[in-house]
Amino acid sequence: MNLRLRFLLTLALGLAACRASSAAPATVTASLMPETLLPARSITPAPTATPTITSTATRTDTPLPIPSPSPAASSTPSATLRPEFAPTLAPVEAGLITNGSRQQPYVALTFDLCQKPEYPAGFDQGIFEALVAASAPATFFVGGDWARTHPDETRLLASVAYFELGNHSWSHPDLPGLSRPELDQEILKTQQILYELTGEQPRLFRLPAGLYNNAVLRVIAAHGLYTIQWDVVTADPVPDNQADNINRIVRENAQNGSIIIMHANGRGWHTAEALPAMIKYLRGQGYRLVTVSQLLGLEPIE
Repeated sequence: MNLRLRFLLTLALGLAACRASSAAPATVTASLMPETLLPARSITPAPTATPTITSTATRTDTPLPIPSPSPAASSTPSATLRPEFAPTLAPVEAGLITNGSRQQPYVALTFDLCQKPEYPAGFDQGIFEALVAASAPATFFVGGDWARTHPDETRLLASVAYFELGNHSWSHPDLPGLSRPELDQEILKTQQILYELTGEQPRLFRLPAGLYNNAVLRVIAAHGLYTIQWDVVTADPVPDNQADNINRIVRENAQNGSIIIMHANGRGWHTAEALPAMIKYLRGQGYRLVTVSQLLGLEPIE
């Protein structure tokens, strides 16, 4: 499969994951490995080493203010006082992270929870139940608009100690096509709503449809977020990509440090069905499942 075709197919899968679809594409018969659009350094820190924070990074312009919290969130009393707005995070080094250390047998299961406002998505309870039944750590990249329409589900995910939440933009746009103020708002609005709902804000960011340029990576890093891509594509937004084929893709491509991308917004059509066998296989091969933050050494592995 040539480079252009592979990229276009990966892009189509990313877009399909956040749009309702009634037509079933052809069955996926090969694993899909996305290609970068522009040259960018891939960060692969060791699991025990915290990536360097670049405190000297500067913004190219002034971001828009973080939006005020909703009345419902601000009127709820809290036993622990915390700031009204999500605190500003220290900038980090810009770059694209596709995997963790290849020297350690750690693998991260990741799930996107995205929607465009005009294409509302759901929540796959089966994925949640499969992960909890196996006590399997996972990272969920949550879109701000998805969190707005799924506050209870967002809180549910945040309540599980071995899950973590990441930022997946507000409305799943093509980030390279946005102005700087628009890009700031996609990031900051999502940080704010997740802070309102969970009391914490992410340190990780996933690109909508995997699209970026170097300017996008710099802005994300200026907001204190690490940009997380992947190295194993399950292609679960393809409706007729059955569970056994999803697991074949994982078996053939997973390796030390892998980040596996799936979807939990109701458009990972056979993901919940595939998960029990996937988790059993990975653990049987000696891999330890961890969150992305643990994979990168941002959080300890207990």
